[in-house]
Amino acid sequence: MGFMKKKRERVKEIVAVFIKHGVKDGIRNINNPSQIREALEELGPTFVKIGQILSTRPDMLPESYIQEFQKLQDDVTPENFDVIKGIVEKELNGAIEDLFLTFDRQPIASASLAEVHTATLKSGEKVAVKIQRPGVREVMMTDIAILKRLAGIIKYTPQGSVLNPKEVVEELWLSLKKELDFLNEAENIKRFYEYNQDVKSITCPKVFDEYTTSNILVMDFIDGIKIDNIELLSSQGYDLKDIVLKLSNNYFKQVFEDGFFHADPHPGNIMIKDNKIAYIDFGMIGTLSKPIRDKLGTFFFSMATRDMDAMTQSVLKIGIKKGSIDVKRLYSDIEEIYNKYIEASLYDINLTQLLDEIFKASRRNNLVMPKDITLLSKGIMTLEGVIAKIYPEINIMDVAVPYAKAMVLKKSDYKQDIVEQLENLYTLSKSGLKIPLKLLELINSALSGKLKIQLEHIYLEKSVGELNKMVNRMVFGIIVSSLIIGSSLVIRLETGPKMFDISVFGMVGYIAAVIIGLWLLISIFRSGRM
Repeated sequence: MGFMKKKRERVKEIVAVFIKHGVKDGIRNINNPSQIREALEELGPTFVKIGQILSTRPDMLPESYIQEFQKLQDDVTPENFDVIKGIVEKELNGAIEDLFLTFDRQPIASASLAEVHTATLKSGEKVAVKIQRPGVREVMMTDIAILKRLAGIIKYTPQGSVLNPKEVVEELWLSLKKELDFLNEAENIKRFYEYNQDVKSITCPKVFDEYTTSNILVMDFIDGIKIDNIELLSSQGYDLKDIVLKLSNNYFKQVFEDGFFHADPHPGNIMIKDNKIAYIDFGMIGTLSKPIRDKLGTFFFSMATRDMDAMTQSVLKIGIKKGSIDVKRLYSDIEEIYNKYIEASLYDINLTQLLDEIFKASRRNNLVMPKDITLLSKGIMTLEGVIAKIYPEINIMDVAVPYAKAMVLKKSDYKQDIVEQLENLYTLSKSGLKIPLKLLELINSALSGKLKIQLEHIYLEKSVGELNKMVNRMVFGIIVSSLIIGSSLVIRLETGPKMFDISVFGMVGYIAAVIIGLWLLISIFRSGRM
């Protein structure tokens, strides 16, 4: 009875706090999202953590809520050391003095779920000990159970969402369960190490399995320099540009090659030590299956080549349908986004903003992005912020596009795709040819059969013949340019068989370009018309 009474009191408290902050008829009627943030902060650690999880989900909430929830702080007063000592001794079945040579009483970090202490093992190794707060699992389970009940009563989902409130609460609980099980985080660390053990510039802590349980995680203490401490890194002789390039290249390796990426790469989770980039927290990890990675790569590639049809198809294939979908409307929404960015340089595009607009367009059309895609968006946004602070001259698109391009080209059937790829690849070069938009429209119209030419001339047949020659020369000129650029990219990617350490495909492309170019010049000279 005591538990049920306590639960009823908690329900009353939750409802009262939300009403106090203006949540009476659902948050869809609230104009100021800060009211919800204040309610979450007042309700304590469970709701703060829920708000932080929601801040990573632009598919669930509008941007105004995302930005507000990112302000939620997770600094909590440390537990009494005797409580922490009791947990350690109970979990590891021994006196703390027998288990560790030293154990610091004051934590180096204290959050709603856990706090971290430094210690020294009997072997002399310095470690970080992450200890789950007492009773936090039970409190969170109770609060989530209450939210499940309230989800059917209070319409707290904002307008524009296509999600069921009960589904949202269930997904929040699954996310919390993963964070509450430190064995899961330990496995994340080991898996990350396996994927990156051959990358000389990347490292992570070592897990001590004999000291690790569901409630305690013991790992190497990496006492490095925070990645955003520019002054100290520079004084220690580190090359900031080199750090940014290694960090971003490895991140997209995690995404496109491993399908296992760090979803929270903020400065507090990344240290620099001994010329290596060290990730130190693995509570939030995203996974991408091979089919999703392929579709994501196609999306980036179609964005780079300004292929609106492919962009729309990629979104349809990645998204989860939550109702009837009007493909024409989705195409129209993506066309609007496309038109907004068409004249911008590919490498000046704000990737986070673009992804956010795609999510909004999807949500309007009954499409929900998978959780790990939204985690990736959050990770990219965080990484962009880190890069902008450390070395703003580099844009994250400088790395994202080449990775996506390489992945798509790697899986392509050259026999079927080579002509189409050569037609589009020029847009992938940062300083490549810039064909005027009107000419692109003309070519697209001609290729789609929409181009209509009306000629009224006494020598119509002769004019058509001259026009044919002109168009043929223009097409051959484009082919020559495409061959040169395409061959350069192939050689740079070092794909396919090689001769004299040069890609055979690239050499063949250059030779073909020279032959066609010479033939074109000779035909122009023979005609007597330059």
